[in-house]
Amino acid sequence: MIATMKRELSFLLVSLSLSASSAFATVYDTLPKGVNMFVLKQVMTSKIESKYNSNNQEDTLSLKENFSSSKLENISSSLNTYFKELKAISPDAYNQFSLGEFQAEASAEVSAQGLAIAHGITDRLTVYGTVPFYHIKTSVDFRQTKKSNIAAIAASIKNSPTTTATSTFVKQLTLQLPETNEELLQSFVVNYYGYKPLGTWEKDALGDTEIGGIYRLTDLDDKGLTIAGGLVLPTGDADDPDSLQDVSTGDGQYDTFLESMAGISFYNSAFQLDLKTRFTYQFASKKTMRTTDDKDLPLSKYKEKMTEKLGDKIDSTLTATYNFSSTINLNSSFIYNRTGSSDYQASDPKVKSVLDSNTLVINQWVRVGIGFSSIEMYKSKKMEIPFELNLSAQKLINAKNTANYSRFDLDFRLYF
Repeated sequence: MIATMKRELSFLLVSLSLSASSAFATVYDTLPKGVNMFVLKQVMTSKIESKYNSNNQEDTLSLKENFSSSKLENISSSLNTYFKELKAISPDAYNQFSLGEFQAEASAEVSAQGLAIAHGITDRLTVYGTVPFYHIKTSVDFRQTKKSNIAAIAASIKNSPTTTATSTFVKQLTLQLPETNEELLQSFVVNYYGYKPLGTWEKDALGDTEIGGIYRLTDLDDKGLTIAGGLVLPTGDADDPDSLQDVSTGDGQYDTFLESMAGISFYNSAFQLDLKTRFTYQFASKKTMRTTDDKDLPLSKYKEKMTEKLGDKIDSTLTATYNFSSTINLNSSFIYNRTGSSDYQASDPKVKSVLDSNTLVINQWVRVGIGFSSIEMYKSKKMEIPFELNLSAQKLINAKNTANYSRFDLDFRLYF
């Protein structure tokens, strides 16, 4: 559950990106020659306590598990041997064995600030760069909700005969097992698997930087088409394989993208329809990953440096805007994001199968917003500063393999 949350939050952070296209004017606009644009963006999410699974169903991030023999015996070969011998000594003891029931509740809070700068090279060509900054906090709360029955198991096998040295050792070990608690489970995660302790984790970090250019293909008043392209640079923090709570703020490799932006206006520009679609190719890179061949047990004490090829992405936004005047608008959008399945070149085919599984990510959003622009007032010398301000809220309506949250954006753009 915790490992899944970590991966899905990484997808979330990559999606909290900036765009240099205007929030108020038509999507196909570029900056006039010599004009600069400064963008300040604030993104906040609701508290993240659930996720969408591979079947598009919402699942909680909470987990309640009884650590019975059937749950424990496949964790390692040593535990498998232990329970095999315990079953031979006493089938009843094997069937009734429980280290207790534990409940874990996980949650996350994310906010992001972004800065962008753009410059009009010509009336048709605009170049820009963007960089996000993240604040992330994840919490995992462990509680034991049912005590173990170690004492009862020890009493039941105390007088059971043993026939081998291994079974005698298992019997003596069982008689000396301590009672379980939250600290013992934490110790197991840290000392056996080698992960950092679980609890509350928090950090501020830089995200991946985007640089690109936007070129306007048309000169029409009521419709237009623009293309854009560029690179995403791996300036964000990469994943820490030794932490179950650390969330990467970058995907660790270079990306390149190609984008088209088209729009049309009606009724003297009172109503606009805009469509923006981006394809992103993610280059492969070498990363150190935790490896497991059991998809039901993502924890692993083994690591391997392997080639990771993250899935390519398609992002599309259809926006309808109603301009009440030259200064105020209402806008609504349908947003579709798809990240294809990842490919991991692990040395063990079983490990590769586990790492590759459930890496296809699909999100569908609805967004509503309100915008304000002083540009026309600036042109008529009624305001000294040309700027735009857009406030929006968006909600996830359907998804696959991603965290469930709502998002709130405040977008300020200053022209100079």
